[in-house]
Amino acid sequence: MICVVALTATTFVSCNSDSENVEQDQELAQMGEKLELLGFNIQDLHKTTFNGVEGYAVEGDIFLTKNEIIEMSPAISVSDDVLETEHYRTHNVVTSGRTISVYMDAEFNSTMQAAFDDALARYNALALTIKFQRASSEGADIDVLAEKLAKYRGYTILGRSAGFPDASGNPATPIVLNSDVYNPRRGSIPADAATVIAHEIGHAIGFRHTDYADRSFSCGGSYSNEGAADVGAEYIPGTPSGPEDGSYMLACSNGTDRPFTTGDRTALTTVY
Repeated sequence: MICVVALTATTFVSCNSDSENVEQDQELAQMGEKLELLGFNIQDLHKTTFNGVEGYAVEGDIFLTKNEIIEMSPAISVSDDVLETEHYRTHNVVTSGRTISVYMDAEFNSTMQAAFDDALARYNALALTIKFQRASSEGADIDVLAEKLAKYRGYTILGRSAGFPDASGNPATPIVLNSDVYNPRRGSIPADAATVIAHEIGHAIGFRHTDYADRSFSCGGSYSNEGAADVGAEYIPGTPSGPEDGSYMLACSNGTDRPFTTGDRTALTTVY
């Protein structure tokens, strides 16, 4: 587009690309339509930059690039009555029988490093078909990094995962923790640090929020279903009916440490 700018001594007229704004609005609408069909709640969908990459944030702590959204495809549908049950996974999961290397940003203090080790130990204690191992440098299967994550619509985003496992069975990476809350140089670290790390790893290996059917259970406010049960929200057989208080995969944290519940362990051992 060629823009002509007229200037006077007292008036400055700038030229904006209306067509570019329209294209961005259309793309947001297209991504929203696809995500809604895939089973996501798009109420808070917005374009953002995550770890230097442009994409879309959905359901608070999930980041997906445009290509990742386009490449996602429908899988198993779940009937409405199952939406009263507890645990859900995405269509893609991590390939069994592998050891997942996980790196924790060296800038995090010793308390956060201990919380990280605790989170990995919780998974490894279940003798799953996947194992987790601390990596010494960035570029691991999953990197856990620090970044400022601003509040959005009244919620403080504690952490964010770069989506879910890909079609090749690889976990999502990176995970970013809110450095305003889990500051590497902060003396006092919130009690839920290990839980938040485990939660974001849970997304990276394919788990959705356990109060998917109504996130107001953990977040408060009015009823909010994260979406129609299509791809990306496959019910995990054997998990509890009704909300389970204390699950590490609840949509919002209450600030306390929450080791795996019975339902969490059932979900993890059923999938892995």
